[in-house]
Amino acid sequence: MTLAKIKESDYLYSASRVKSIEKHMLTRERAEKMIDAKTMEDAIRVLDDCYYGYLNEITDFDNYESLLADEHKKTYDFIKSIAPDAEHFNIFLYPYDYHNLKVLMKNEYLNKDETDLLVDTGTIDLNVLKYALKERNFSDLTENMGKALNEIIEDFPKTKDPQLIDIILDRYCFDEMLKAAEKTENKFIIDYVKMQIDSINIKTYVRLKKMNKSWDFFSKVFLHGGTIHEHIFIKNYDEPFDKFGELLLAYDFKDVFLEGTEALVETGKYTKLEKLLDNKLMEHVKSAKYVPPYGIETLAGYLIAKDNEIKIARIILAGKTAGISPELIRERLRETYV
Repeated sequence: MTLAKIKESDYLYSASRVKSIEKHMLTRERAEKMIDAKTMEDAIRVLDDCYYGYLNEITDFDNYESLLADEHKKTYDFIKSIAPDAEHFNIFLYPYDYHNLKVLMKNEYLNKDETDLLVDTGTIDLNVLKYALKERNFSDLTENMGKALNEIIEDFPKTKDPQLIDIILDRYCFDEMLKAAEKTENKFIIDYVKMQIDSINIKTYVRLKKMNKSWDFFSKVFLHGGTIHEHIFIKNYDEPFDKFGELLLAYDFKDVFLEGTEALVETGKYTKLEKLLDNKLMEHVKSAKYVPPYGIETLAGYLIAKDNEIKIARIILAGKTAGISPELIRERLRETYV
């Protein structure tokens, strides 16, 4: 399908709708209030200020996932209902399609039943995905999804390696996202997808080095399409973190990388690096709030920001459920959009 070229004037109405509800999003102040709440019920009640639905109907406040899932779906339904061309926002839904394909393929090949992990926010209905896999007919899926599934069907029986399912589906997912972003011809969206790819490759590079995995394994899982080319990682694979970090100056990842890997060496935890990379992405997303006149950036920024908001709420609620101290929860907290 050929998408119509985006005209900023087409988005004036829908962008103004989004601007009017941004003030209800989870602020840092509201997040702090959730962290300091004495009970799970009090923490979840803070989300009432953010217009999360069905709070009055909740009886089990430890079962917060359904509330977050409903908010996620409500957000995407809202954007699709007001966007001049909803197809442009499939970029942000593809990861959920590919997540569902991972779950379904692992259910089939590993004899697992993890259907509770399926989400209904993707571009393709769950029943369509299930039927396509059962019949091995991928005509109702995207071209990339069909290619990924055929590759898994051909290669998995040879290796029996569950990682292969993730590696193949991730590769095709981000390829599909980047192609869709480029079709929008919108710099904000293209740069966001490229930054996401760079961020994932950096996390993968650090984790594999700490696991003493070889550069050829890194090459297998490397995601193409970012600004940091594969040869930068491979050529300098044996360099210490501080030297490799200097190379990332040209890509504006140096400070985040050095601070994150320094914390990793000191604590053995990846939390700081992951948080800093997420915050860097959010810095880019925040720029959408200041793009005049309000265009597709406003809607895309809001969608990404709501994903981040739900992640923050989940970190807080999961931490409180697990009895983690408020100080430790704060360490994990991502930057908010508002």
